[in-house]
Amino acid sequence: MDNVFDFYDKTNLKSYNLNESMRYQLNMLDNLDVFTRKHCENVASLTCRLCKYLHCNKNFTEYCTICAYLHDIGKLFVPSSILQKPGKLTEEEYETMKTHTTLGYTMCMKDPMLRPYAAGSYYHHEALNGTRIP
Repeated sequence: MDNVFDFYDKTNLKSYNLNESMRYQLNMLDNLDVFTRKHCENVASLTCRLCKYLHCNKNFTEYCTICAYLHDIGKLFVPSSILQKPGKLTEEEYETMKTHTTLGYTMCMKDPMLRPYAAGSYYHHEALNGTRIP
């Protein structure tokens, strides 16, 4: 029998040490935009499973999973009219949306409990060569 790793199997995901501050921020995001909250959970789930698939140690897996949960936390500061717009964003709206990475980074840096995970928010739209990905 083949031992196939299923990245969509939810049995591997745990809410790795999400402290009160992290849970509060995710709940705020859920109140603002359910889609973004679900997206953050899905990214965390896939990240956790990918780390397990690569046999990363528990501490690294935990760090990456928490960064994934928080990667879009800067969207708390993006107006809901942009965040929940059903159609295509204007160029100005798109520029506003792109600020969520630096807004999330700034927010994480101000909270000692979130500070270690600020890189997840800041770099999640970076290419390997350091250029920004839209």
